[in-house]
Amino acid sequence: MSSSGPPIRQKVLLELSLAIPFSSQRVAEAFSHRLIIPLVLGLLFYIPVLGISGHQCRVPAFGMEAFERGGDVLIGGVFPLHPSPPNAVRIAFTQRPTVCHKPIRQQQILPESSSSSEPAGDSFAQVGRHSSLSLWFYMLLRTLVFATEEINQDPALLPNVTLGFQIFDSCSTVSGALLGSVQFLTGLPKAIPNFRCRRDPQAAGLVAEAGITESRTIARLLDHSRYPQISYFPTGPVTNDGSQFLSFFRTIPSNQLLALGLARLVIHFAWTWIGLLGKDSEYGKQGVEVVREQVLKRSICVAFEHMLPVFPNRLSTARAVKTIVESQARVIVAFCSLEVLPVLEQLSEQGVRGRVWLYSESMSQITIFKNQASQMLSGSLAVVTHKEEVPGLRDFVLRLHPSSSPEDVFIREFWSKVFNCRWNTSSREGPNHTHLCTGEESLGNGTNSFLGMPGFGLAFTVHNAVYAITHALHNMVQTESRGPKSLGNGTQLLQYLRKVHFKNKASAEIFFDEHGDLPAHLDVFNVRFLSEGNFGNVLAGKIAFSPSRSKELEVNDSAILWAGGSTKIPVSVCTPSCPSGYHKSQLVHRATCCFDCLPCASGEISNRTDSSICTRCPEDQRPDEGQTRCIPKRELYLPIHEPLGAGLASASVCGSLLPVLTLVLFVTHRDTPLVRANSRELSYLLLAGLTISFLSCLLFLGRPTRSSCLLRPVVFGLTFALCLSCLLAKTLMVVAAFRATDPSSHMRQWLDTRVARAVALGGCLPQLLLCTVWLAVSPPSPGKDTSSVPHAVTLLCDEGSPAAFWAMLFYLGLLAGLSLVGAFLARNLPNAFNEAWLICFSLLGCLGVWLAFVPAYLTAREWYAAATEAFAILGSSAALLGGMFFPKCFILLGHPELNTRGYLMRKGTGSGF
Repeated sequence: MSSSGPPIRQKVLLELSLAIPFSSQRVAEAFSHRLIIPLVLGLLFYIPVLGISGHQCRVPAFGMEAFERGGDVLIGGVFPLHPSPPNAVRIAFTQRPTVCHKPIRQQQILPESSSSSEPAGDSFAQVGRHSSLSLWFYMLLRTLVFATEEINQDPALLPNVTLGFQIFDSCSTVSGALLGSVQFLTGLPKAIPNFRCRRDPQAAGLVAEAGITESRTIARLLDHSRYPQISYFPTGPVTNDGSQFLSFFRTIPSNQLLALGLARLVIHFAWTWIGLLGKDSEYGKQGVEVVREQVLKRSICVAFEHMLPVFPNRLSTARAVKTIVESQARVIVAFCSLEVLPVLEQLSEQGVRGRVWLYSESMSQITIFKNQASQMLSGSLAVVTHKEEVPGLRDFVLRLHPSSSPEDVFIREFWSKVFNCRWNTSSREGPNHTHLCTGEESLGNGTNSFLGMPGFGLAFTVHNAVYAITHALHNMVQTESRGPKSLGNGTQLLQYLRKVHFKNKASAEIFFDEHGDLPAHLDVFNVRFLSEGNFGNVLAGKIAFSPSRSKELEVNDSAILWAGGSTKIPVSVCTPSCPSGYHKSQLVHRATCCFDCLPCASGEISNRTDSSICTRCPEDQRPDEGQTRCIPKRELYLPIHEPLGAGLASASVCGSLLPVLTLVLFVTHRDTPLVRANSRELSYLLLAGLTISFLSCLLFLGRPTRSSCLLRPVVFGLTFALCLSCLLAKTLMVVAAFRATDPSSHMRQWLDTRVARAVALGGCLPQLLLCTVWLAVSPPSPGKDTSSVPHAVTLLCDEGSPAAFWAMLFYLGLLAGLSLVGAFLARNLPNAFNEAWLICFSLLGCLGVWLAFVPAYLTAREWYAAATEAFAILGSSAALLGGMFFPKCFILLGHPELNTRGYLMRKGTGSGF
């Protein structure tokens, strides 16, 4: 960006000067109120002492060299370009400690004469391929430079403001990271905490650091004054309790999201018995804990949980191998790095196969080792951060040259390592006879270790961090238009950084959630062992943790090649799934995933695998043979087409013909003395009632319906009431005929046929009233008996009111009892007019049938109750018909000579029949 707009530049600088909390005003006030008097007294005491000693005692200021490029606003950067020095922790307090590797001075680019002002001791400290400079982190450093140049060339982003940077090397130490951060905030080579000693340019934000310990230390420092920090590489928790600093942001998915991704894969493939293997560190413990919590929520059991020491030994390796071999778990979720390599070697030597490993990014580097141990990971799944190269970054790196970046204090060492050369800073020869760097080397010619280095896809973490700070600054300038006083306090920049929302160069949405994390996008790779010891990673799925993505997990199961070359999803269970028709029975003192499979009880089913309980079928249904589904029960009733039903129907029809034929016979001989004796009208009514009684048996056959259930008690009760009333009328006529010998006796009125018909019909009236009340209050209806037969439903007629049913039978028994008592008392009366014996025999037969019916009916189940009732009706009807009319039919048909008045009027004590 150009600097042609002084008003805008001044506005940004003024806003930043108020927004950045590192001001000396608050410290001065604190000193003025609390420390000024002790400080003055201390100085007064120590100045004479120092003067007496004869020399000055002063703690030297520590300063770090930085890769710096000026601008109106600076973005700080801290990168671990070198490993920790060997004596970084040995501080004797007698000399200045080694903070970091000393960079090669960039005094000139082309080789010079052997004479040099540089001390010889430092000339070859870091040259050639033996340099400890991390090319990968140097690439991230150059990503920050590339991003600032892009922003300065973008007229739509922070117009008229030039963005600069100041980058430090922490040398993978906490002290180096902290020193570089404080030096950036101070603005001078001398690090003074809580002071901003240089007004221009202003510090806008810090992009730091790669290590979780270093990032946590910086965050603890900056969080007190709410200074923004964006970390680009650490994935662990920033604080021990899992909370986040308010000023801390990061642009890489955290360990927690990686663990959630692994847990979702376990849930997706329906694995219920897994092992957890973790590194005995903050990284491994957090990952294992998150996976365990997530899988337990889905009733997935953990077969074992084993932590590997950071520095494994033979004993720890043997314990881990024994745990894996003895476990039935075929899926192992690992949160490890290189410390798992000895375990894989031991498993390979023991021939252990068929294990599926699910691991995160830190363990994926094992596939670099092309040995038998790394082949154990073939067929496994790796969850890694989505990687995509920053557009234009590789071309930008190809144009690097020491002459184009004179302010880069690290480029000469980078150049020396990439091209395995040395800069002529001494007459001494470099190690391994390294040739001189000429400056004519080019990164774009041929291949080199830098361009072939993997990891360019992670450069977006730094690129997004720089753009996030820039967009926050841009939004703050655009929004706060009332002057610098409107910023209020130092949290202003943080507020805009929390609300920042934009799309990066890959069109991905960039914004921070409440924890300071970006939307995470993870890739699921299927690791395959190819020929000649090479590994191939096939993209098998994606995991998204973003509010805008509806589907968080997308896995192409068919694209995964599991261990052994199979495409079938492996099974990892403690107990095989219980099939349908069985249910799980939990074992005592075992995990919930270990159980026995027991068949469902009678009348119950389970229609899915691994059912915890069996479901009872509805009353009208029963389980099938496999007890997997409910099917309708077989319906039981007295069908007319089966032998029993057909026999009863035939007996009913044939039995009804007998009273009809008898009636025809009686009508034919209606004027004969035998028919006229004892009221032929009563005989006709009795025969008609018996005909209906025989036919009523048909109502008990077939499937019960509402109409048949209503007609059964009415027809049965009224017809038998009619028959028994006729018998009672006949009995009264017999008694009256022999008691009314006196013409003036009142018994003669019982001999009138109208009285006999009235008795017969009057006897049916109570039964008619009882049936009417029964049908009106609680009528019989079709019902089902589902408990008598386990696998069938008995269709029957529900009586509705059992009291009414037994009241009807009681009334019929009363009529029969009165008739039987009267007939029995008149059995010895003289003359052949006496039918008392016929009535006694027919009623005894009828009562015998009904006395046998009552216990049989009460004990009968299913449709046998209907058959019992039908048998009773047929038997009692036949007893009445045979007892009353068989002797008379015998005379009418076989001995008509007996059917004369003279024979019937003969004297005797017994009946002439």
